[in-house]
Amino acid sequence: MSKQVHIGLVGYYFQQLTGDSGSGATLGAFKSQVAGIGPQIGFIVPLGQQQLYINLKGFEEFDAHNRPEGWNAWLTIGLSNSVPEAASAKPLVRKY
Repeated sequence: MSKQVHIGLVGYYFQQLTGDSGSGATLGAFKSQVAGIGPQIGFIVPLGQQQLYINLKGFEEFDAHNRPEGWNAWLTIGLSNSVPEAASAKPLVRKY
């Protein structure tokens, strides 16, 4: 949408490759899997020499085996140094 705002569709697929083990696996070793898909929106807020990144995404989980299904949401907040304007506007040049 702009340099400061983005929206999109996100998703994941999780498949457990090895069965559970350890003292808590009283029902035996079983494997789980789940898939999720949903919307995402992110904001970059300039703060002087730094920038604040805020991202919110939600997933509807489906195709679950040996784990719960439903909705979950993730909020990510990060603070980092800003990219200097001159460095981001400079064109890339290949040298052989």
